[in-house]
Amino acid sequence: MNKNYFKCEEFSSHIDSNVAVKYIHNLKNIKLFEGFSEESLMLFLSSIKSKLLKLKKGDIVFNEGENFSSLCVLLEWEILPTNSDEFGNRNIIDVIKENQMFAEVFSFTSRKESPVTAQANSNSTIFLIDTAELISIGNDDQNLVDKHIIISNLLNIFADKNLILLSKIEVLSRRNIREKIMRFLEGQKEKSGKSIFEIPYSRKDMADFLGVDRSALSRELSRLKEEKIIDYDKNSFKIL
Repeated sequence: MNKNYFKCEEFSSHIDSNVAVKYIHNLKNIKLFEGFSEESLMLFLSSIKSKLLKLKKGDIVFNEGENFSSLCVLLEWEILPTNSDEFGNRNIIDVIKENQMFAEVFSFTSRKESPVTAQANSNSTIFLIDTAELISIGNDDQNLVDKHIIISNLLNIFADKNLILLSKIEVLSRRNIREKIMRFLEGQKEKSGKSIFEIPYSRKDMADFLGVDRSALSRELSRLKEEKIIDYDKNSFKIL
């Protein structure tokens, strides 16, 4: 097991109220809690199993292949979900930024087996919620209305995640490095809504995301710039 592995499945009965107050604005702004006021969200979170984690850069939240039954909300900094192929090459699946959720798909499956390793890319703060309790509904459940809202929001989130996955498949299915780069950059431009846009990856991470060799990626980026198809400065890009 990675020496930076951080076991985080031990829940308190509910999150400390002072902690909830500090991060309640972040939590209210994620799609999962759409429709909640800050007051109603505070009451809801105080009644379910949850936990706040403080991670150092390099700490592992969970490993690929591990059973993990918690929904995670990143409150501060950045998490990288990755997996490895049969040759040990790292593939970056996504970059999780502040106020984004992760592990919300597989943690609801029957096996709850993670297809990725989630590692802190910098010192990070994560909020975990026990998924079984989040959607369990009983006749005497005091949170019945709130949980119906949660389930409705989750359906929308899963649909959005599916579209993101299809977008990545579209990038990776391109025949060569140039086509992968251009489709990736077009997607980043569409996402930003700006002609000049920032990508969330270093060159190494971009290569891992696209599943290509880093040197080959750098050469192709240079050719595209020389041919005046794109322009870039570090992580800032423009399609010409």
